Amino acid sequence: MVSLKRIAAELDVSYSLVSKVLNGRLGTTGVSAATRDAIQKKAKELNYVPNRLAVALKAGRRGVVGIFFHHMGIPGSDLSDRLLKGLVDGLEQGSSRMWLRYFTTDCEFLDACDSRLRNEVDGLIVAGVYHAGLTERLRELERLGVPVVTMFDNEPAPSADNPVTRVQVSYFSHGYVPTRHLLDLGCRRLACLDTDQSRTKGFLQAHKDAKVRVDRSLVIPSKKFLKEDGRKAAKALLAAGLPVDGIVCQSDAQANGVICELILKGVKVPEQVKVTGVDNSPLAEECIVPITSMTSEVRKAGLKSVELLFQRIEGVKVKSVLIEPKLVARNSTGETPARSLNRAELE
Repeated sequence: MVSLKRIAAELDVSYSLVSKVLNGRLGTTGVSAATRDAIQKKAKELNYVPNRLAVALKAGRRGVVGIFFHHMGIPGSDLSDRLLKGLVDGLEQGSSRMWLRYFTTDCEFLDACDSRLRNEVDGLIVAGVYHAGLTERLRELERLGVPVVTMFDNEPAPSADNPVTRVQVSYFSHGYVPTRHLLDLGCRRLACLDTDQSRTKGFLQAHKDAKVRVDRSLVIPSKKFLKEDGRKAAKALLAAGLPVDGIVCQSDAQANGVICELILKGVKVPEQVKVTGVDNSPLAEECIVPITSMTSEVRKAGLKSVELLFQRIEGVKVKSVLIEPKLVARNSTGETPARSLNRAELE
């Protein structure tokens, strides 16, 4: 990062003069227009970025962002690690410190989110597993002057009466894009593991847009995103004798289980049945047949959450953001080497 001292040294002027010019604090200090312009030009040339922490402290803020985090994803998905990495990288880029608290229940959040919070942080990011019961408390924090950004896993769409800024990854696209991909490859008997409503809606809409009829008997209820849930679904399909040429899973773990069960029963993947997953996690690459999978985009969501919170702290009006994931095609749908697609490219 370029420092004020470097700018001063390159122009042979004092550090204090450079600081006053770039921070708008000249006051009665005399400086020629030519020198002022030279300082500003040099700062732009060197891509000088003010230290956000220093600026915050001078503005009477604390230079601290609060993070409340509920662990997300199943073992092996590394979703939590990627989200936290995005949050940390964003805060480092902005030279801000992190005030981190983990929670798993509404009560744990409410206990930690007391009146002292306003005196310790400039703003708050609440991320991870969605908690509907926290909505009113987050609204109250906004009313008290604490900017809040949420990055919840599959949070419902923003409502007109809720001022909290959201960063979301499109779960609808998690179902839509892989379904369209399989339909474009010629599949016409697609099964879907129905664990998340938004992803299943994407599966159904992709069929509608492609003018392909959905066989509702191939939409298999699945309680969780685990490998065992994938195996159970595959066993149910095979036991019922339902012909399928593709299976849209809603996690990489489910896809892993489906593939293992199909191969165990002598079904070839992808020659006879193509399979897709979600999260583009290590599980996708380590499966016996590498899995075509949708990206989670949680690191990007973490970075965007920090960016929007900084803007809100500085009084800038922002809108909630919906991030579109991409499909990384691998061997489980006949792709090698891997390539990526997004929803816009398929439409």
